[in-house]
Amino acid sequence: MGVFRDVFRLMKAGAKQTATTDYAANLKMSADLAEQFAGTDPNAPLGSHGMSAANPFANMAAYATMAQGSGTVVAIEPTATDVAGTPVYRVHLDLKLEGRDAYRTVYQTVIADSALSNWQPGSVLPFRVSPSDPNALMLG
Repeated sequence: MGVFRDVFRLMKAGAKQTATTDYAANLKMSADLAEQFAGTDPNAPLGSHGMSAANPFANMAAYATMAQGSGTVVAIEPTATDVAGTPVYRVHLDLKLEGRDAYRTVYQTVIADSALSNWQPGSVLPFRVSPSDPNALMLG
């Protein structure tokens, strides 16, 4: 009986969310971002998200070939750039991969104010590293 009640609750919540979603504003935001990235190769790294590209399928393919490691934040500094109003930061990391010596690298990424506390010196974050370029990183 609980399953049916939960399904009903999900349907009710979905209907409420649909009623409060501003689809016009979401569409406008998507168009604004598309214009911002117009003219860029969707498979090329944007330079503000490590080696991630605008093409999610290219990201998934790259991610599957990358070595897993961890990065300890050494320092963080804002750049002069932002993406859609969110600042881009330069994060200095000590990166450690299994079977290799740790090394220092820099990872640029957008970081919302609410997530900045996760990127403070001493924080350890999961990273993936390109097999052909030890400085080409993806978070995760």
